[in-house]
Amino acid sequence: MSPRNTWNRLLAGGVASALSAGVLLALIPILFGRPLPMIRVDWRNISEPDRIGAEQRLQLSEPAPIGGRAWYYVPLDTSPQALLAVVTDPAVEDTRGIDRRTFQITDSPALTPRRGGLLAGPRWMAGGTRLLAYALAGLSALLMLSALLSSPRLGPGSTARTRMAGRLRDPAGTLRTLPHTLGAGLRQHTTAVAVILVFLATVAWRFLTFTGFTNDHYAHLALAQQMLLGDRPIRDFADPGWPLTYLLTAAGWLLAGNSMATEWTITALGFGIGAACTVAVARQLSGSLTIALLVTTFEVLIYPRSYSYPKMLVYGAFAWIILGLARRPSTRRIVLTALAIAIAFLLRHDHGLFVGAAAAACVFLATRSQGWRDAVRRVTQLTAITAAFLLPWILFVSFNGGLLAYFEAGLDYSRGEAAATALTSLPGFQGGGMTTMNANAWLFWLFWSLPVLAGVIVWRRARGHREQWVGELPTVVALVIMSVLVNGSFIRQALEVRIPDAVVPAVLLAAYALRACWTNLWRQRGLQWAVRFVTIAGVVVSGAAVSQISVVADQYDNAMISRGLSGIRIRTSEVIELLRRSHRGDTPSRYSAALAPFFDYLDRCSSQSDRLIVTGEFPDVLVLAGRRFAGDGVVFGAWYSSSVHQDRTLAQIEEDPALFALHMGDYSTFQERFNLIDQYLNREYDEMAEVAVPEAGTIRILKLRRRAPVGTDAATGWPCFTTRPTPSRP
Repeated sequence: MSPRNTWNRLLAGGVASALSAGVLLALIPILFGRPLPMIRVDWRNISEPDRIGAEQRLQLSEPAPIGGRAWYYVPLDTSPQALLAVVTDPAVEDTRGIDRRTFQITDSPALTPRRGGLLAGPRWMAGGTRLLAYALAGLSALLMLSALLSSPRLGPGSTARTRMAGRLRDPAGTLRTLPHTLGAGLRQHTTAVAVILVFLATVAWRFLTFTGFTNDHYAHLALAQQMLLGDRPIRDFADPGWPLTYLLTAAGWLLAGNSMATEWTITALGFGIGAACTVAVARQLSGSLTIALLVTTFEVLIYPRSYSYPKMLVYGAFAWIILGLARRPSTRRIVLTALAIAIAFLLRHDHGLFVGAAAAACVFLATRSQGWRDAVRRVTQLTAITAAFLLPWILFVSFNGGLLAYFEAGLDYSRGEAAATALTSLPGFQGGGMTTMNANAWLFWLFWSLPVLAGVIVWRRARGHREQWVGELPTVVALVIMSVLVNGSFIRQALEVRIPDAVVPAVLLAAYALRACWTNLWRQRGLQWAVRFVTIAGVVVSGAAVSQISVVADQYDNAMISRGLSGIRIRTSEVIELLRRSHRGDTPSRYSAALAPFFDYLDRCSSQSDRLIVTGEFPDVLVLAGRRFAGDGVVFGAWYSSSVHQDRTLAQIEEDPALFALHMGDYSTFQERFNLIDQYLNREYDEMAEVAVPEAGTIRILKLRRRAPVGTDAATGWPCFTTRPTPSRP
């Protein structure tokens, strides 16, 4: 066997072992669940009713006696304030499992059995799986080390090993030439350095400007919570077409806990990787690192909402894949592209359709020189491999409700969203100055002009056989198709919110268009300079428009950069404190802020198996409550639930009814769209309370009439439905 084949096999084995170890570790909490920390409380000599009252007051769940007056509990609230209240309560004599200095759970607390997993196996199964993962990780390290020592670049006789030996023999000379060597290396890899710096800068900017998640972000968090609390996707609740998006959140909660930091990390990495891919692709499209950095800055500053991170990640990463595919459409690259399409499809189905159409065009054009039959064969190969990657998902859907019902529900969701957000008229300019209306109009027409302009440029180059790099035509045509599909789908009502969603294809095509007049030389230099001045004006106006719709001034103020390093340090501390909180520590909407006492009441007087009905566009209420929704849709709003098939939803609710229903938002619209659900609520529920919402009316809280209470909550006077509450996952 040749040395290179040996190296390839060692490297492949090391990578496969590492991936297997990572997958096994990630699957442990999903398959077997995760334990919850417990604390021990030694009570003073108090009566049982007083102890039960103290348990409710201190939010201590799952009481387990261990002898005498000592009990184990799972605390519902593990914040320092809540644990301090436990330690200092007059009824508590002593505690274990709470750090008396920081008032946090100790590093090695008592734990409950694993819970919430898909498998209910014995305890040793999780430990055995973890041990196997560690063994695979060790094997991976050995294989990777062997591959490193036998690689063509570092193996015996290689240039790197010879150079290293010479430097070791002359350490003084090595130190003298070190600055020059480092500088030359940086100059040689400027694009790679720029990619890394853009990634870090994007993550840092999203960190410093983070003020919490909007309530729309909580839609996929509610789906993740639904799954973690025991419901199965598609069989038990409708999937609007984002399976991998909420699976990522669910996996993050299982692995790292459900603080805001977990979801922020997922979103920040998505934005960072998307921006890094953008600058790499824009560098190739424009031939200029300066232009690449300019357009990427626009992508970062336009500041898409946090829930849009899959859009930045998918279209940025896929553009980078398209570059390689257009250069050499080998079978290996087609397989990689098919995998990327499948991942995009699972993140959100329309992403997969859009990048799939772009990839098919790219493959066809990249292989057109071999004849149209071969080009069609390659496109068919791409389609078949993509379908093979999606086969496990297809089988899962088939066994949990069927593909026909799944896509029918998905179309209902899409129609509802389109009806609620479709543009009723094309945006126009009004008056002078860069108002929000004018900024929206400018960016709208700019985003639609760029695919036309890029298409004309690449068509002229292809007609004259003047491609500037191998694969230029397939790459640009794929990006044009992607841009048209993205613009048509994403740019809808509330343009200042929707336009940022379509930014990635737009800035990439802008980079390509800028190359035509800034990187290339024209025969008519005067005309070229005139066009350059026009582009400068366009960039300035676009910058002003981006600043207007994303309110860059507010981003700058939030980051506290104007106060220098001291301001950044203060802001860093503030964001860290925010990210440490549970989602209940955030207030994504005024409705969830008003319901804070109700959420605490749910912890004291309901169990985790109880469900809620929310009539309004407020998925954040479900997540902050830590309770599942009843029926098949997250909330009864414009598009999360199907009004066409509400008879199915009603049958599902009647089978497993919600304990509480919350009327909020536009109640008349709910009555009009979901009259069957409204009639059911009027028939089966009684009003329990009204909660005032500042400047937004009231929230009516209804309770299930046939559910008998077991007591009364001392704090609110509302009925209690359990004496042993279970912890929520807010």
